[in-house]
Amino acid sequence: MLKKISFISLLLATSLFSFERASMGVNINNDDVEFEGRSSIEYFTDIPEYRNFFVDMNYINANESLFGLGISSENSPINYQNLLFSVGLRGVFASKGGENFTAIPLSFGAKTRLGFNGLPETYLGIKANFAPSVLSFQDADKYKEYRVELDANVIPNVNVYVGARRIDTDYKSGAYRLDNKAYAGFKFVLDPR
Repeated sequence: MLKKISFISLLLATSLFSFERASMGVNINNDDVEFEGRSSIEYFTDIPEYRNFFVDMNYINANESLFGLGISSENSPINYQNLLFSVGLRGVFASKGGENFTAIPLSFGAKTRLGFNGLPETYLGIKANFAPSVLSFQDADKYKEYRVELDANVIPNVNVYVGARRIDTDYKSGAYRLDNKAYAGFKFVLDPR
């Protein structure tokens, strides 16, 4: 079942193209690969009022594969357009050794544009996802994910990025750390803000 969901997510991620309205990317380290896609809901509805609502998905192929699907809203404070805050809800699905993991973490994030003169546009972002036991189902006990990323627009419509993530998928049978590593990747960006 998880392999079917993973395959579908990869197909959907290729159709999805934050300071961008839509993007599709891949990042790797020595042990993992992650595919991710993100798009403004405005593209699916043609209603401009939905431009700050996003749907995103990711698939991490590590010792334990993980599939995530989320919806979020982001916006800038009125007097500071170089900073974005986001809040959302995700669905996370994984399996390990016959145990199935399902959680609905709350998602919080912030991203800022760094003002380096003479260098490409550079952004620093942080993100946290957390699901306590009340939002964890099947064999899951809780879910925690923390990320920090630095990305730069090196050529039009392409960003390269580096980051670090820590993902804990805690099962009822015991805690399991899915990932705790740095990574590097690139993404294709359409319609930057």
